[in-house]
Amino acid sequence: MPELQVLVVDDEPAVRQVMAAAIAKAGYAVDSAASAQEALTRLDQTPYDVVLSDVFMPVMDGIELLRRARERGHAATFIMVTAFSSVDSAIDAIKAGAWDYITKPVRREEIVHRLEQIEAVRGLREENRALRSMVLGGGAAGQPYTFQAPAMLATERLISRVAPTDSTVLVTGESGTGKGVTARRLHQLSGRRDGPFVPVNCAAIPDNLIESELFGHTKGAFTSADKARRGLFVQADHGTLFLDEIGELPLALQTKLLHVLEAKEVRPLGSEQSRKVDVRIVAATNRDLPAMVAAGTFREDLFFRLSVFQIPMPPLRERRADLPALLRHLLAQRTQPSGATQVLGIEPEAEDLLLAYAWPGNLRQLENVLHRAAILADGDCITVADLAPEVVRGAMPAGVHAAPIGSAPPPRGPEAALPSLEPPLEPPHEATLRERVRRFEIGLIRRAIDEAGGDRRIAAQRLGIGLSSLYRKLEEDERGQRADPVDRLDKADEGPGAARA
Repeated sequence: MPELQVLVVDDEPAVRQVMAAAIAKAGYAVDSAASAQEALTRLDQTPYDVVLSDVFMPVMDGIELLRRARERGHAATFIMVTAFSSVDSAIDAIKAGAWDYITKPVRREEIVHRLEQIEAVRGLREENRALRSMVLGGGAAGQPYTFQAPAMLATERLISRVAPTDSTVLVTGESGTGKGVTARRLHQLSGRRDGPFVPVNCAAIPDNLIESELFGHTKGAFTSADKARRGLFVQADHGTLFLDEIGELPLALQTKLLHVLEAKEVRPLGSEQSRKVDVRIVAATNRDLPAMVAAGTFREDLFFRLSVFQIPMPPLRERRADLPALLRHLLAQRTQPSGATQVLGIEPEAEDLLLAYAWPGNLRQLENVLHRAAILADGDCITVADLAPEVVRGAMPAGVHAAPIGSAPPPRGPEAALPSLEPPLEPPHEATLRERVRRFEIGLIRRAIDEAGGDRRIAAQRLGIGLSSLYRKLEEDERGQRADPVDRLDKADEGPGAARA
């Protein structure tokens, strides 16, 4: 991944030089600007990844710089710097689209930590675009992606049933499964589609700001509150409020949130008057909320209030039937690094390994693996050599070890035979990698069924696959055996007596 390009904006030369030196020492590319106007000119010329800007500057302040940068289409991540611990200016910055803010005097460690955080989540933008395209449709060829896996089809049915209602929805699932996109779909398929959709990441707002952010405040409610503020509940009136990472909400705020959900009214900080709001709540989390309830870190009554209707987002390992079409859908949306418009293909052996991998990082990991493979691909097709080593190793059956990238090819012939399973395998030099993986897979499935006493449901659970996937693989194996010319030749060699047996 290319290093971050950072632009430091501050009207004080000494501060500007100190921050730029700290960023350069941490290994990032850095430029500086003495004013917001100069910063806009530099942004027009260079696609900076991060802008570290002072808030209070003459002529044009940092928040106005952020707004104008967004109007011009610049996607740089903004971190605002202020000499005053002003809650009001911090809220202004976050509402205008700032990623975070820090106060002066700025410590080098704090700047570097923020940049490292941004660097760690840079892939999320790509992931969100991919997920949105996958769920809402619109591939490179104009064809929407359609689900095939039973788990995702069941999720789609839940979405279609609950979306037209005003029911509170809790979307659960691992990171990277598309919870945020599902929340937006619920809004777009509802009667509130013409109203606002207001997302808020409960984990991204400091504890001392989140109450004011959600409920608003009056002028003079606290130090630096020099004007009244509407909260996100009021902003989402007649629309949908998406509370992402709800499991990170502090306990004190959970009580106040529960009251708002039950009374359907909010009281801004410092006010004695409540205001009615008509808001649909969609919450999401990758945490185990029932376990948090048992541990006393999440209110039980709030959990029941939020989980009126639950939508679990299945991980990718439970959606293997979607993978073949999903791979092609993602590849169709990306061009080769050279800029060629030809869509990359994928060799059968590489596809087999991708289909066999467990994908613990879900769609985010799949997108990143394909991005890496597209960069490494020499021709118009992704090969096994282009895949990440951890994917190749993780997709191999037990006892099979992939050779290091760049090493000599393994020997062929009987000495290269793979470990045997029941039923016995054909000589490996007569089978492609696809066939060898398939036979190992079916051998593992049959062994798991035997060990489960013939109970295929238990076998599927132990193997970490869906029951429908297990049946499909058994059916594919039976069809393959009927069509396998080598198998028919072996039976002919056994003679008529063997055939009758």
